[in-house]
Amino acid sequence: MHVTLGQIRAFVTVASTGSFTRAADVLHLSQPALTNRIRQFEDALGLSLFDRNTRSVEMTTLGRDLLPVFRRVVGEFETAVVNARDSVNRVKGVIRLACLPSCAASVLPNVIREFQRDNPEVTFVVRDVVNSNIASLVRSSEVDFGISVQENTHSDLESVALFTDTLQIVYRPEPTSAPQSCEPCTAILAGRPLILMSRGSSVRERVDEALASLGIPALPTCEVNHMSTAVALVQAGLGIAILPSTAVELKSQSDVRSRPIDLPGFSRDIVLLRRKGSSLPPSAEAFIQILTRAAHTFGQSL
Repeated sequence: MHVTLGQIRAFVTVASTGSFTRAADVLHLSQPALTNRIRQFEDALGLSLFDRNTRSVEMTTLGRDLLPVFRRVVGEFETAVVNARDSVNRVKGVIRLACLPSCAASVLPNVIREFQRDNPEVTFVVRDVVNSNIASLVRSSEVDFGISVQENTHSDLESVALFTDTLQIVYRPEPTSAPQSCEPCTAILAGRPLILMSRGSSVRERVDEALASLGIPALPTCEVNHMSTAVALVQAGLGIAILPSTAVELKSQSDVRSRPIDLPGFSRDIVLLRRKGSSLPPSAEAFIQILTRAAHTFGQSL
């Protein structure tokens, strides 16, 4: 099998644009040259990647299955080339990381700004994804490292403690709905309509486990995917939400309040995940050092 990077890049570009014409423009090739390159690629693989007709180009089932693999090949090659060119200078390169959305919006911006102030030629690719996807992205080398919730199921990955993220009761500060300062959290959680994050999120997993230990059913009046939606529902007087202290939505709204839940289980330990025994580009190692220090300080301010 003789497969070239040019053929792989051609396949990924056609798949991404959905058009041979647009892909040829992106790759600065003539359309016949691009078509020939795709045909050679299909011949080398021994399979058809596209269903062609006069109006559109669609991937075959096998093409769709292979696309993520070849996208990763192109991305890793480009990263390797950039890092190899800049190996003489540690302050250049591409840093790829996966991160919880709440941490990506709260912890990362200031750390990236600080790092780029002294290293302006370093660029970042941030994959802000749900916790369940982070370990697989680290494991498959699609990212250099991840920022996720601590779990004990990743024996092949190394975790470095960053900070503890306490869950908060979010409420509207009106006399008829606001919890009293002396009102225990158990009474608040059991006595008011709950607005919870959707199942599958790390926040919801912690909330369900903690509520179960208290004997309180996790039966939300509203279930949402985004924290901004949860805050809007609180503003509308539909109940109280349970959100992490890292949620930037809490800091940008003046008409909601929050208080920590001082009960066992209502917190998330945030860690940095990396492959055991892996060597990262110098720029990524330098960034991790700054991130670790900043995260500890950030955690103390929560």
